[in-house]
Amino acid sequence: MYKLIVFGTGSTSKFVTQLLDNNVEILAYADNDNKKWSKSYYNKEIMNPEYINDLQYDFIVIASQFNEEIYSQLLNIGIDKNKILQFFKFADLYCNTFKWNMHRYINSKEKIEILATGISYTSSGLKEEILDKKCFKFSIGSQDLYYDYIIVKNIIENYEEKTKNLKYVIIGLSYYSFQYDMSLSAMKNKVILYYEVLKDAHNFKDAKKIYLEYEINENIASKIFKKNKYGRYDLNWNTIILKGDENKCYIGKLQAERDCNKNYPKTVEENKEIFKNYLKLLIDNNIKPIVVVFPASKYYTNCFSKRIEDEFHSIINEFKKEYDFQYIDYFRSDLFEDDDFTDVSHLNTKGAEKFTQILNKEIQW
Repeated sequence: MYKLIVFGTGSTSKFVTQLLDNNVEILAYADNDNKKWSKSYYNKEIMNPEYINDLQYDFIVIASQFNEEIYSQLLNIGIDKNKILQFFKFADLYCNTFKWNMHRYINSKEKIEILATGISYTSSGLKEEILDKKCFKFSIGSQDLYYDYIIVKNIIENYEEKTKNLKYVIIGLSYYSFQYDMSLSAMKNKVILYYEVLKDAHNFKDAKKIYLEYEINENIASKIFKKNKYGRYDLNWNTIILKGDENKCYIGKLQAERDCNKNYPKTVEENKEIFKNYLKLLIDNNIKPIVVVFPASKYYTNCFSKRIEDEFHSIINEFKKEYDFQYIDYFRSDLFEDDDFTDVSHLNTKGAEKFTQILNKEIQW
């Protein structure tokens, strides 16, 4: 019987808990939120991480999007790195979505007229199969403007036959996109998805180290996670739909504050240069850029930073003066109801179908 501590009490920890094999006992859940300490979670106590070393455990699983901070925190209190499973780093390499997407695109026999890049809002909010033109999505959660650009640049430069029918690129942006560099963020471990194919880690200096960490992660995973009948780990999960206005208001405020907690002038300047190069790349290749800001719920938009929003509009207006691209913004649209969203800021299938039909009418084909 392996004794485990799970670090995190959000949706990822729920998923990790369900993944565990029968030979595992969870001793406790750890969380940095002191409001949760001593409360019960899955019939176990939520503990202050400072007291982890008081328990006799075999492994700790980091089940949180803030992997890097938590990993450093654990090392700083003397935890052996060989006892730490970094769930997201393990899952990202085990199921490399970008690598699979690139394989599908290169081997596709269809005449693709549209590529769509972007962060998770694009991934969840665009139903490419109902667009009026044949579309292929290169959009993954946490993806930033840099990798949007590098992906399309790589395709144009290396797959000429695949791009001869390409006429449009949808660039899915968020109001905080210019403030965001994935390779310097809490989500920098996701750089490895792209590094495997593109050999480009942007500003992340430890990409190769992730492969060494993967060996540790795989060793622990093989001991504690159950496998399906095909001998694989089931690492796909669905986002939990929020219920209750009070819960949505709280989560919306929390998510907006988290997304807007950014003030990085150097990142903004670099992203403006990336955006310029992206637009120029498309225009020089007779491809129409279509910049799209996807809808979000009122629980999120009502709490969004005016500073970040105004900065974004200022940058877009600046580029409109020099470059020809279509701009479609439905961030604060009142056309979408609560049941169009899977959480406070992402469309569900119903909402995505509705918005894609709107794009069919809005896009100047």
